[in-house]
Amino acid sequence: MLKQKLIYFLAFALLPTFRLEAQLSAGPLSNAHKDLEGLSNCTKCHEIGNKVSNSRCLDCHREIKASMDRNRGYHASAEVRPKDCAQCHSDHHGRNFDMVRFDEKQFNHNLTNYPLTGAHKQIDCRQCHQPDHIADQNIKQRRETFMGMDTKCASCHKDVHRTTLGNDCAKCHTTNDFAPASQFNHDKTNFALSGKHKNVQCIECHRKETVNGTVFQHFDGVLFKNCNNCHDDPHQNNLGNNCKECHTEQTFSDWSTLTRFNHNKTPFALKGKHKQTACKECHKADVAPSLVFQDRLGIPNERCDQCHRDVHEGAFGANCSQCHTENSFRGTASLEGFDHDKTHFALEGKHEAVDCKKCHTSSSMTDPVPHNKCASCHSDHHEGQFSAVHNKMDCATCHTVDGFSGSSFGVEQHALTAFPLEGAHVATPCFACHLKNDRWVFKNIGSRCVDCHQDIHKGQIAERWYPAQACEQCHTVSSWRTNHFDHNKTAFALQGAHTRQDCRACHVPDESYKYGQFAGKSSRCADCHEDTHNGQFAAGGAVNCAQCHGFDAWAIPHFDHHKTRFKLDGKHAHVACAACHKTIQKNEVTFVQYKFDNFECVTCHR
Repeated sequence: MLKQKLIYFLAFALLPTFRLEAQLSAGPLSNAHKDLEGLSNCTKCHEIGNKVSNSRCLDCHREIKASMDRNRGYHASAEVRPKDCAQCHSDHHGRNFDMVRFDEKQFNHNLTNYPLTGAHKQIDCRQCHQPDHIADQNIKQRRETFMGMDTKCASCHKDVHRTTLGNDCAKCHTTNDFAPASQFNHDKTNFALSGKHKNVQCIECHRKETVNGTVFQHFDGVLFKNCNNCHDDPHQNNLGNNCKECHTEQTFSDWSTLTRFNHNKTPFALKGKHKQTACKECHKADVAPSLVFQDRLGIPNERCDQCHRDVHEGAFGANCSQCHTENSFRGTASLEGFDHDKTHFALEGKHEAVDCKKCHTSSSMTDPVPHNKCASCHSDHHEGQFSAVHNKMDCATCHTVDGFSGSSFGVEQHALTAFPLEGAHVATPCFACHLKNDRWVFKNIGSRCVDCHQDIHKGQIAERWYPAQACEQCHTVSSWRTNHFDHNKTAFALQGAHTRQDCRACHVPDESYKYGQFAGKSSRCADCHEDTHNGQFAAGGAVNCAQCHGFDAWAIPHFDHHKTRFKLDGKHAHVACAACHKTIQKNEVTFVQYKFDNFECVTCHR
């Protein structure tokens, strides 16, 4: 009886433990989650008192969270995202329980953002979902997974074009079949097919070759800029490489577009009447392609006689274009091509632009024209000013055929005249002296300065300083400011600092004397210099500065203190001047005091 009671007690004592274990664990975890086994790990997936948390699932399954964040893949679809993870992937069903289970045949692949179309519908899932097709290395290590697939064709299929056409296979191919490329439209390429090109087999332009044991067909990099990239040029490049100027893509034998040919690109540009001439008038059409339109090669453009009869019978050479134009043989309005240098009068300068009929007035233009001197054609613009030497010289002595304006008569020639050019006259333009009232004057224009220059000192300088207004007594031809006047011949010889002064420093221009006063100029210092001593040394109404000062500077080399009322003796001989002669102000004038009325000692010494 006691033994039975003990059994009942133990059973009752252990009952709460069995109930707690049953409440906290619904069963063993799957192999995938077996590391989370145990009561201490429950909160890694469960919230206390709540169900499994989706956020905690995604904390571990980061590859799924990353896909959902990018809004890509099955779990990001609108049908799957709202669901709880445990709704599809429940656990606690034992170690061997498969948490990823679904009916592959009924699986809606459209929810993955990659709908299966065409041949993809018939392929077994694992033909695509295999580790070799997974780019992410972490996902690739998983034993079984449908994640990590790329939607690019090249992730599963071999790129037979070897990246030459990009990675968007859908631009040309469909999922029904890779060949033929039903989506490809040749008109959307840089070479739209037209004419006979539409019937050409691809292989004729897109060649195949074997590279590393594999056949590779070129679709990119095929040259098509010119027809001769594919076709042989029977004209041997003598007619250029733009075949479309003459031919069409319908047939090479169609010349209906021949009018588009730009003949100006050839060595013989069509002008005038040649533009209206039919091709067959010059070129033979019944020849082989290698010769067509090439029967005039090597003939110089100026050899008109190769096609036209020379009515002059070689008298004027073979270059008809010197006199005639391509508009008409009868018209000779333009003789620009005629080489006048082969005549006895070569055309130079302005003569080159003169119309032929200005000189050749006869209708035949062959009558002799006098041309030995300019005066034979041109009037004497100088109206006989050079008539005395007219037989010795011509207009060409001073002028050139580049124009009458300007002159070649230079300084060297002027030196042979009565007035050689010197100094500033060398840089003076001719018109400054020779152009009078819009008329060129070369005779009797004078040779004195005042004949051209205004005498600004007239009535201000005595006749003896410049007799007959001879400016050269003071000035030179180099510059008006440069003069050689000897001031020592006047009553005021220049000494010291005065020799370094500009004339206008003393002969100052003013309202009365616009260019400076010269006659009647005072020689007293005070008339030019300010009396800084405030009249202390004035005697008889004048100050004789020379008693103390010299001409080199304001220093007083001539001053002798012993000649004053206060001779310097003893210590006074060594005292600085400023110790006694101080600056004072009197009647609002500031000056240094040199004159003293009282010489008692107490005046300076206390």
